[in-house]
Amino acid sequence: MRAAGEVTVVRPTGAGRHQCWAFTERAGFLDRARAFLAEGRAAGEQRWLVGADLAGLDGVPALPGFDPAAATGAALAAGFTGLRVVVDATLLVRSRADFAAYEHLVDRAAADHPFSALCGYDRRVLDSAAVAELACLHGTHNVADVPFRLHGTAGPGAVALSGELDGAGSGLLARALDRAAPPVVDGEVVVDGAALEFIDHRSLLRLADYARGRGATAVLRTPLPAAARLADLLRVPGVRVEAR
Repeated sequence: MRAAGEVTVVRPTGAGRHQCWAFTERAGFLDRARAFLAEGRAAGEQRWLVGADLAGLDGVPALPGFDPAAATGAALAAGFTGLRVVVDATLLVRSRADFAAYEHLVDRAAADHPFSALCGYDRRVLDSAAVAELACLHGTHNVADVPFRLHGTAGPGAVALSGELDGAGSGLLARALDRAAPPVVDGEVVVDGAALEFIDHRSLLRLADYARGRGATAVLRTPLPAAARLADLLRVPGVRVEAR
């Protein structure tokens, strides 16, 4: 049962296997976790819980911590089709910046391996800013006032932007870029915007600022014709929009 006021935001993304579930009632999160684990059982995946507070949920064992890529490799070697993990990450948020960076590493594992994760965050413990900064680094989340995602996509270090980026989200985008740290390759920071629905000039400037700070050019690949027109019209320095 979903807690009152919680709205699931699900839009097409390239990495929907890494999910954020913010909650105000723990029972709602546990219901979502059971459904998530049941999907994994039906798919022949190995299932784990991370954190002692979740031990024994539907008979699934708990781990104190894990490396997503290594754990997925072990699951495959044991004959499973992949790995599925549930974690209540609320108490793991010691340093928001450091943990947000770790969440992006988990998201990268979900993009490159047969690995899925459901990360729970208790709104009664974390403030709305912390929840937003963590939610936007997942391929799928249920935080209605965070309309975009910066997530991993297939390929070494590749990142994607999905959803809507307006002025209200540009500051959050800047922080997400700093935490995810998309790499510079051949003088460019390439961002897959195939599932991007809207972007304004302030968000284009944030992309350009991030790339320029690393001596590079930001390249946004998106089918949005308005994005290319906006970049050309405003002559945004340090960013190039390519049709995809």
